[in-house]
Amino acid sequence: MAKQQQRPTPQPQTQARKTAPAPVRRASEKKESLFSAGSNELIFGRENFIIMGIGLALVLVGLATMSGGAMPDPNQWEPERIYSFTRITLAPILMVAGFVTVAVGIFKKTPVPSDNSNETEA
Repeated sequence: MAKQQQRPTPQPQTQARKTAPAPVRRASEKKESLFSAGSNELIFGRENFIIMGIGLALVLVGLATMSGGAMPDPNQWEPERIYSFTRITLAPILMVAGFVTVAVGIFKKTPVPSDNSNETEA
């Protein structure tokens, strides 16, 4: 039988490691939001929201125009109910126009208020 080497017993650490406390967020420090451009200002202006609202209304009108089409008599087929101009042509045009209007509302630049206090009027 071979002799086993004795391992030294681990000594208990006399001084425990201290972890640094988590940084405390002060009231003056504010977390950047996805919806703000810095100092409590929204990225989109009033005009952008109006344009996006108009686009959303167009999409909803298009969906409402496309809905319906139930046959009053299940034994009789009426193609003019389903394949009408309103459902096949007008509703998709309204919806695409609504999506384009929302995209315009998103990409439209809002004028940045400039500080003209340094300029003097002549």
